[in-house]
Amino acid sequence: MKNTAKITDQQLEAMQNYLSGFVFVDKKKRQDLKLLYSALTPQDIYVKYTSFELLGDNGIQSTFKILCIKPDGSNQNCVDQFDNINQKMEFESNLVEVDLDANGNIFFV
Repeated sequence: MKNTAKITDQQLEAMQNYLSGFVFVDKKKRQDLKLLYSALTPQDIYVKYTSFELLGDNGIQSTFKILCIKPDGSNQNCVDQFDNINQKMEFESNLVEVDLDANGNIFFV
C-alpha cells in the first residue's frame, strides 16, 4: 500500500519562518537542527533541535525539543505528548530527515 502526503504551503511557510529565526554561528549548531517527516503522521512536519540556556548561577541547561508543524502552519511542542522515554524513542525511530531547497521544495536527505 502506497502512502502519499502533500506538504501544504502553510507548512512550508511556517518551516521557513521558524528556521529564519535561528542564527547559526558555526556549522555544528546547524547540524543539530533537523527537519523530519514520519509516515505514521504524514500530514505533519517536525523540527528537532537542542537549545541551550545560561542559568543565573552560570550553569548551562540544555533542552531537547521536537516541534510539530501542522498542515495549517500552526505548531506545538511534540515532546509533551509522550508519557515515557520508550514512547519518545519509538516515535523518533520512525522519523526520516528532510530538507528544503532554495525554492521551498522538500526532499529526503
